[in-house]
Amino acid sequence: MKKSLKELYRGSNVPVIRTILGSLFYVAGTIVIATQADSMAELSVGNFDSIKRIFVYAFMCILGYLCMYLSIIADLGFVDLATGIRKKVWKKTMNLPYRYFDREGPNHVISRITSDPEYSYQPFKLLQMSCTLIAFLLMVFVSDAAVYELAFVLVLGFIITMVLMFVAAKYSERGATYTTAKLAELTAFLAERFNRMRFIKAMNSEEKETDEAFEYIDRKYEADKYNAMALTMAQFGQSFITFILFVAAFLFGAFMIKNGSLKSTTSLAIFYAYGGNLALIFRFFAQFPTVFAATKGGSGKLISILREHEEILDDGRNEAGVQGDISLSNISFKYEDRKVLDGVSLRIPKGKVTTIVGPNGSGKSTVLKVIDRIYGDFDGNLLMGEENSRNVPLKEWRDKFGVVGQNASMFEGSIKDNILYGATETGPEELNAVIKLVGLEGIIDKHGEGLDFNVGPNGEKLSGGEQQRIAIARAMLRNPEYLILDEATANLDTVTEKEIKNSIMALMKGRTSIVVTHSYEMAKESDNLIVMKDGRVEDQGEPGEVLMRNEFYRDFANAYNKQEGSICF
Repeated sequence: MKKSLKELYRGSNVPVIRTILGSLFYVAGTIVIATQADSMAELSVGNFDSIKRIFVYAFMCILGYLCMYLSIIADLGFVDLATGIRKKVWKKTMNLPYRYFDREGPNHVISRITSDPEYSYQPFKLLQMSCTLIAFLLMVFVSDAAVYELAFVLVLGFIITMVLMFVAAKYSERGATYTTAKLAELTAFLAERFNRMRFIKAMNSEEKETDEAFEYIDRKYEADKYNAMALTMAQFGQSFITFILFVAAFLFGAFMIKNGSLKSTTSLAIFYAYGGNLALIFRFFAQFPTVFAATKGGSGKLISILREHEEILDDGRNEAGVQGDISLSNISFKYEDRKVLDGVSLRIPKGKVTTIVGPNGSGKSTVLKVIDRIYGDFDGNLLMGEENSRNVPLKEWRDKFGVVGQNASMFEGSIKDNILYGATETGPEELNAVIKLVGLEGIIDKHGEGLDFNVGPNGEKLSGGEQQRIAIARAMLRNPEYLILDEATANLDTVTEKEIKNSIMALMKGRTSIVVTHSYEMAKESDNLIVMKDGRVEDQGEPGEVLMRNEFYRDFANAYNKQEGSICF
């Protein structure tokens, strides 16, 4: 585990010094306050013989409590460490291949970022308690407070501490609520991003998403810091109340001082302070085996992510001039042990419309993910013109593609933010022209805030048709050389489909378009038709020619002719 933790902490602000200093501040504060017991006893019976003595007593108490408060530097160090690791893991996930997110569910990955970093500082919590324990034990052995007759004080101190813990919990509740709220916001953000991972990668938005995630992580950091301070204040109050209770202990120990068992009330106070703190420390060590097991498991999961191979988006080569037909040559692809594509060979002519048809599960959408290199670990060759995809930087390749799928990828934010997602240097005139072209003016005008209208999480405040228009506008602003339409109107009603058709046609104009469709209307009007079945290309060519020789496509056409025509892409 030592090796794993070292790997996990690499590049992070490891709080070793802050942890030790925090422990020493806490011990010093406890000792300073306890040593004022004699002065407190004198003052409590009205012995105000010296103003100087009063000021010294007040100063020492303030100094003691200040030292105890400064122990917060250890807790803030823990928060800093968890925040740094959280950012480190998020940045890593943004650069992992899409296959990783196929393999691991969103909730699994979210937990790695939101929950598991909280365990990262437990070894330093152990260091903190160990330092505190050693310091207290040393002070017990060098003082004259180690009297067996006062052993019961340990029990009493433990009971008092437990009661005060319940009281302190009320004061720390607000901090915990704040932290929980920010954790929920962070979790919602991450869940939305992971559900849109293909879209993010297709738009080359890894850097943008990393920066935005860091903002959410920083808000969680501020909440954690607030919570740490609230907990420290609660502990501060707990210590203060415990100190007041010393008076009762002094009365009990008065007869021991009188008969010489103890030299002074200071000895009693020091013993009491040591006993109360030692009880807390022992309780921590009793719970640590459980915490250690959770730490080991959480750290192992984080390390497993950090050891994953990243995508290399830009390796320094410049192949931006690559263009031409897209060709797949003997492409095979597996999901775990299941072969989804089996020796697929096909051609997408430059500047033409190619439709792909086939039954559900035939591999149509997987082919699209191979074409825009969302899936990169395939067997076979993917070419653009004469250039193999493996010789073209991934970022350059994806920049050439625009994607519109069944479900428009929407993020919480304004309509404008969603339209401009992935676009660079878009001026107001270009934006307005695209809005008009896809028919978004009415949608924008009906909302009082216009382009600043917040669409809600996953665009829930907009209809499916409105979301799809935004997705089309976004693809237009991207101005891709190659357009991928993956059943872009499959989830829309008939009326909305007809309204969207003109927008899609405008988007396709002058571009190499690859369309997965269940619409015979679209298939027969395309320049090139590909029929897929069971992960293989069954036929390819001009739609009329394929109709003459392919049984599936004939059945597809006959089914269409028996009902009213659909224009579902």
